Amino acid sequence: MGTGRGRRGLAVVTVGIALLASACSGGGGDSGDPTKDKGFADAPGEKLLQFIGAGKVRMGATLTMPGGATAPPPAVLIVPGPGLTTRDGRTVGAPIDNLYKDLSKAFVAAGVATFRYDHRGSGASTLDAGVAPTWDDMVTDAQEALKYLAERGEVDGNRLAIVGHDMSGPIALKLAAGDPRVKSVALVASPGRPLVDVMAGEFQALNGQASADAFRALVADLIATGNFPARANMRAEFQTALPVGQDALFKAMFTVDPLADAKAVKVPVMIAFGEKSTSVYQDDVALLAAALGGKSEVVVAANATATLQTLKTRPASLPGGDPSDMSSMGGGPIIADAPRDQPSVARMATFVGASVGAKAA
Repeated sequence: MGTGRGRRGLAVVTVGIALLASACSGGGGDSGDPTKDKGFADAPGEKLLQFIGAGKVRMGATLTMPGGATAPPPAVLIVPGPGLTTRDGRTVGAPIDNLYKDLSKAFVAAGVATFRYDHRGSGASTLDAGVAPTWDDMVTDAQEALKYLAERGEVDGNRLAIVGHDMSGPIALKLAAGDPRVKSVALVASPGRPLVDVMAGEFQALNGQASADAFRALVADLIATGNFPARANMRAEFQTALPVGQDALFKAMFTVDPLADAKAVKVPVMIAFGEKSTSVYQDDVALLAAALGGKSEVVVAANATATLQTLKTRPASLPGGDPSDMSSMGGGPIIADAPRDQPSVARMATFVGASVGAKAA
């Protein structure tokens, strides 16, 4: 393992996954849109839209147009990570982190329209009570979002880019590998290792090698049998990280190979991560870069979390706990205006803009 793995910080990947339990309890959409946070005014040129995802689920979305365009501009699709994650990037139960909204502002300033949507069961995206999302649902939602975006008359549907964050990184690569309209991909905090390795590394940092070994054995049993044991029979640190009723979803996610579709991608890919990330490391970047075969560019945000937020203070270091227990996490400011590493964001915007031939406003 690389340096810094003993830090206790914001566990981006596992937080999103653990919160899928709430997403599957029947929430979403009709009771209001949690993207309406105090202090965050809607950007100029925004349109609130809706498209149909997998299983005819209604998906809430926002299209943001750059100002001053005399012709349909290129566009970028921002695919949300798993969990109760809104179109702004905020995940219910986690520290406020409006990553997608921040990236949208930067892309729009670079002359690229943005399309971002609420994960099913969150924000304005509906999900019926008792219906559990699947990995295939997440992939199909992203495919339908890309199709819907490409068909919007306001944008040039032949000049598209995709942003993948967390476990939506493999989804972004899959879409790019199979759609010639996609000219580039930007990945943020996207793992290059299988998810079991990411989570086992976090459990090791929090609880020691025995915890990591037990977790690997647990996942191996899930893949072999299709089911986890009763949560009461698990180690305590696994119980909240692996919500009840999601065994099929977890089995699918644990069998995802982040590198498989990367090998088929022909367009340029930017890989961005924070120097102080405690979930995605330089190992992940190296693996992705190797699979992409020279088509990648890497941006490292100095002294920043996985989502490129600059650390103001040293992360808290508390023993015990599991990676999804936010009370045991540090990782930087947990306020809405936590500073994003602007050089990294600007570099991503320049990369995406150049790949799709955008003209900055």
